[in-house]
Amino acid sequence: MKKILPFIIVLAIIVVSIVILAKILHPRQKMTPSEKARSIVLRKVTEKAQSELQYADKDFADAAREIAHYELTSDSVRNILQGLLTRQSFIVDCCIVDTNGIMIVVEPEEFKSFEGSDISDQAHVKKIHQTHKPIMSNAFIVVEGFQAVVIQYPIFSGVNELIGSLSMLIRPDSMLVDIIKPIIKGVPVNIWGMQKDGIILYDRNEEEIGKNLFTDEMYKPYGNLLALGEEIIANDNGYGSYIFLSDTMIEPIEKLCFWETVGLYDMQWKLVLTSILSGIEAPKGSKKSIEYIKKNLKDFIQQTDLQEALSENDEENIKKCFENFYNIYPYIYSIQWTDTSATNRFGFPAEHSLSNYSYRETRDGINEQYQDFISAVENKKSTVFEKILPPAGGDSAIFILEPASSDESYFGIIYVMILK
Repeated sequence: MKKILPFIIVLAIIVVSIVILAKILHPRQKMTPSEKARSIVLRKVTEKAQSELQYADKDFADAAREIAHYELTSDSVRNILQGLLTRQSFIVDCCIVDTNGIMIVVEPEEFKSFEGSDISDQAHVKKIHQTHKPIMSNAFIVVEGFQAVVIQYPIFSGVNELIGSLSMLIRPDSMLVDIIKPIIKGVPVNIWGMQKDGIILYDRNEEEIGKNLFTDEMYKPYGNLLALGEEIIANDNGYGSYIFLSDTMIEPIEKLCFWETVGLYDMQWKLVLTSILSGIEAPKGSKKSIEYIKKNLKDFIQQTDLQEALSENDEENIKKCFENFYNIYPYIYSIQWTDTSATNRFGFPAEHSLSNYSYRETRDGINEQYQDFISAVENKKSTVFEKILPPAGGDSAIFILEPASSDESYFGIIYVMILK
């Protein structure tokens, strides 16, 4: 027994190690098309935000080196500060701070009255005097009433002696909204930002900016959000779900989220993409998921690029539009087009779609199995129905049909197929 016990212990350790390693190497199953689309959107935002921070870092470093060639209170230095303000739209003001912590030059003109102010007791000023390295501060509320962070860059003399620092006051919300808004335009997601202590840097709901996820009363009723917040802080990227208020801030809803990390110097920002889980990810084939797809299919049909492609019978661009829809919305087996003659032209993906298949042409005349398609085309009417797919006893599928037309023309129906 004494000989067997060590062997059992070693075996147990090996098994546990394999399980842990498996979780690390295979942290999640393959993403669905809709999840992949969301992760691509977040990656674009993350890459743009990191690029902006790195560009700003280089710009500040170049400015600090140039400033070192002049008297710190000279007009030449003011011109350099004004150039920074022109190039970096998210800077509120920038200044030169001497080694005593005194703001000796401040731009733009409207903030010049702050020249002579002593900020030596601020944490970032103390730190740059200790380390002689660039620093980005935590967010704080400035006297003007908005949230800001400070970026400071050391200025060295020709003999590598610290003679002051270049300090920029920036608004994270201004920076992030300029990056996020164009990328997510038309996509049913939201992106919010948080620093590692839980302070919300940016959210579409401005009421949340400046609040702390872990301490503010607004978030305390939502324990799973707080738990996920800890996961977000602890990991550079990941995914999960949580319950919190909708955009109207009235009713709680479940949200799916992905997050990534950007940063400058030793400061990190967490960017979190969310979408409504209760509608987007409702149980497959449920009334809620059908209503969600139906509404978005209607909106999709009215999009200008699809309308133009249908008007010009542009198969390539119609398929591109179909592919975009397929990638954004879940549970879709295919999205297809049946023209005014009740001929199914094509769909996406091609392997799940009928190509040039007439619902009318059968040996017995009208194909009773597909009378719903023919009626929808003829009546220009939206409809939802469920059918057993051939062969007999095959899968059941839900079909969501919507008429497609412009002011001048009727194109038939576009429909979504969802396997149950």
